Amino acid sequence: MIVRSPLDSDHEAWLRMRMELWPHRPGPTHCEEIREYAVPQSTRMAAFIAIDPTGAACGFAEAALRDVAEGCTSHPVGYLEGIYVSPDSRTRGIGRLLVRAAERWAASLGCTEMASDCLHDNEDSIRFHRALGFEVTEQLVHFRRPLGTQAQ
Repeated sequence: MIVRSPLDSDHEAWLRMRMELWPHRPGPTHCEEIREYAVPQSTRMAAFIAIDPTGAACGFAEAALRDVAEGCTSHPVGYLEGIYVSPDSRTRGIGRLLVRAAERWAASLGCTEMASDCLHDNEDSIRFHRALGFEVTEQLVHFRRPLGTQAQ
C-alpha cells in the first residue's frame, strides 16, 4: 500500500471518492476543493491518496491547519477534514495509514494536536476515530431557522 500526495492523474478517482463521501455536495464544488487541496507547497491544506497494489486509488484523506479546534489547547491545530476508504478496501489499515500521513504533515508544520469531527450518529466514524486514539471532546447540535419567519 502506498500513501502519497495526489497526482493530476489521481483527480478523477479522488473526485469519485469525494462524491461517495459527500454525495450532497455538487460536482463543481468537489472540483473546486480538489484544486484548492492540490496546490503545490500549500502550508494550510494537504491531501493524501492511498494506492492499492494494483495501482488503483482506494482512499484519500484531506487535512488542514485550523487556528482553533474544539477541545484543543494549542494552535494551529492539524484537522482531519475528511477521510474515505473504498468499501472493498476497509479493515486493512488504509485509514490508519492516511491519518498517519496527515498527522506527519501537521507535525512538520509545528502542530502538537490533531482534531477531527463527524456527525453524532456516524457510529462507524466514531469507532474509527476512537480506534486511532482520538477522544470525544464535545458534542454539538446545530440549529437553523430561516430569517423572516415568526417563532411560534
